[in-house]
Amino acid sequence: MHARLVIGGVVVALSPYVCRLRLAEEMLDARQQAGFKTEDLSRETGIQRQKISHIETAKQRVDPGVIKQLLVHLDVRPDRLAKVMDLANGSAEPGWWERFDDEMGPRQARTADLEQGAKLIWQYHPNLVPGLLQTKKFATIRADADRRANSRRFSTARMLEARTRRQAILSGTSATPLEVILDEAVLHRRSAPAEIMHEQFEHLIGAALNMRSVMVRVLPFEAELSEHSQPRTAFSRYTYPDPEDPAVVVVDTNVEDLIFQNRNKDDREKVAVYTDLAAELRQSALSPADSIDRLAAAAEACLSRR
Repeated sequence: MHARLVIGGVVVALSPYVCRLRLAEEMLDARQQAGFKTEDLSRETGIQRQKISHIETAKQRVDPGVIKQLLVHLDVRPDRLAKVMDLANGSAEPGWWERFDDEMGPRQARTADLEQGAKLIWQYHPNLVPGLLQTKKFATIRADADRRANSRRFSTARMLEARTRRQAILSGTSATPLEVILDEAVLHRRSAPAEIMHEQFEHLIGAALNMRSVMVRVLPFEAELSEHSQPRTAFSRYTYPDPEDPAVVVVDTNVEDLIFQNRNKDDREKVAVYTDLAAELRQSALSPADSIDRLAAAAEACLSRR
């Protein structure tokens, strides 16, 4: 069961993590408007200061009962209380990915959470095909290569099961739009055996041609980017149907994902940087049709490398 929201007469699922981000902002604002310091609120409510801090920074899932206790003590007006409690309940909803826990890897679990209910997923990848478009064979090869980055409980089989579940958002009447820009290096770097790469490129072509929700474009080597628009790593941008939800940017590093969201004043400039970078990459990438031609050429080249 997932948290739901009705927007324009349409029922959409909510990302528990995005609910938690909005909840953190609302709780911080409510405390500050009421004129409370964290230690004073902790003393008067009996709720640990650290727990209040975790709520206001979206560090962990929260108990809706604790949220209501804080809101009542802060004398929040009824209409706002109801709104914030909806966020609290949404943030507390367990997602399907939690059943996989460390077996699928915590980074993939967070990604699945962010994908839940997204209005648009936009991604740039300089080195690898993104998970939402990977074949099982390619994903297996990459999981084995990246095993050191995962927990001891990591299971390739469970990871593949979870990835298939994630990929389901691209199908059906309510499919989530996915726009991917691949650096042309992805087409030439041999990140799996040639026969698996061939199958992977054919899969990308099929997805781009046959799935209305999927757009795949290639950033060619000859693309001219401005000095300040050179992407240094993979990153994704998630937007959601509710205009009050944040735009979330996830920057991929070798050890962890950096997450920024534009409703946080400390993150707004960072989100703006990546939003501008995404716009320039869009402008510089090949058209969908020309991108398919490059993918087809890459698939053909794999056959000669067998």
